[in-house]
Amino acid sequence: MPATDEIELERPRSLVHLNHPVYLPVWTKVHHYEHHPLEGPPIAILSGGSGARRLSETLIRYTYNSIHVLPVFDDGGSSRELRHKLNMPPPGDLRNRLMALSDMSRSGNPEVSKLFRTRLPTNASPAELQEELESYISDQHPQMAKIERRYRRIIINHLDRFNYMKPGDFDLRGGNIGNFVIAGSYLSVGDLESVIFEFSALAAVRGHVYPVCTGAHLHLRAEFEDGSAWVGQSKITSRSHPPIRALSIVERRPGPPLMTLDTEPEGVDAGASDEGIEAHPTLNPLADAAIRRSSLVCYAMGSFYTSIISNLLVDGVGQAIRETKRPKVFIANLTCDAETPGMTVAAMLVELHRYLRRADPSPGPLEEYVQYALVSNHGASPLGGRVPVELAAIRALGVEPIELPLESTAPGEAGQHDPEMVAAALISLC
Repeated sequence: MPATDEIELERPRSLVHLNHPVYLPVWTKVHHYEHHPLEGPPIAILSGGSGARRLSETLIRYTYNSIHVLPVFDDGGSSRELRHKLNMPPPGDLRNRLMALSDMSRSGNPEVSKLFRTRLPTNASPAELQEELESYISDQHPQMAKIERRYRRIIINHLDRFNYMKPGDFDLRGGNIGNFVIAGSYLSVGDLESVIFEFSALAAVRGHVYPVCTGAHLHLRAEFEDGSAWVGQSKITSRSHPPIRALSIVERRPGPPLMTLDTEPEGVDAGASDEGIEAHPTLNPLADAAIRRSSLVCYAMGSFYTSIISNLLVDGVGQAIRETKRPKVFIANLTCDAETPGMTVAAMLVELHRYLRRADPSPGPLEEYVQYALVSNHGASPLGGRVPVELAAIRALGVEPIELPLESTAPGEAGQHDPEMVAAALISLC
């Protein structure tokens, strides 16, 4: 039977220069943290949406200390209705990441996770939807019977609060139960950090989740190369459009606030145009501190502009990353999406630098923000919609490529990252 080190030599590796030349992944380090996740490194993941979900689910096998900084600009699905009718930040990305980090081996957590992913029907009448929501609150819904009592009362209290506070014209169609629970908690305490703290304890979350900034009315505005512009993350991600020339944050108010929430701040016009007013939110202090204490900063896979660049638009993000004297790595998407037609990994790095400099009062060269690019070994060809990986162009920017077979070989997962290989590479960089 071959020795363990001989087996490890047969696994994919890439020679990288850290303090000295080393082959990544360092499987002995990966195996160590797999047995001691409480000691795992604080890896900061900067990406929202669902792109980094499987990586997050995998990381909790190796570290309970990962850090997740998420954008708060989603305006699709039930998040749109919650923002518009309850004047609250969008909960969807936060809920998804909290559930991805939830310890599914803990009694009761799989049932809570399933409930938090449940949606109301999209084709029922308002009366039928209200009746179904009330069946959860009255503890009569079959799904509630599967929830342990210690969780059930908390969930019902928050759903009841949401139901009481929502206006009569609230559209429940397709509404996510987890988002409604978070909304009820938010309406009780008034800030996202407290809500996240409560849900992290409730679901045994193995990591730390932070909104990149605070604000209920912040939206993304994309300007395209043909001169047109759209406001709204859901519009940018769901429709075909010319290449994005510039991304920014605007504040757009839907109307007068509810009587239970704060009044409009001075200087904001509640009747502003659909384009909104240019906004410059500042980095959440908790996220700032978390980035600075991390062992590795990672721009993770996901929609390039709306999930990654959107985080970097917030004032102070660039400075926090630059001043963190730890490795920083960009995980390149395997395939192009509607936001990155024809872009290479090198072009994405140039864009990262452009926005990071804008979010930093003392901007520096690219190598102060990114030292490594974790790329797949599919090469420079764009065939099959692949993002071209031109190693020489990446190195010319002062960034060292880490080339590994990152694409999953599982059935039906072509074009998706292998989360085990990505997690192993990240752990090895710490």
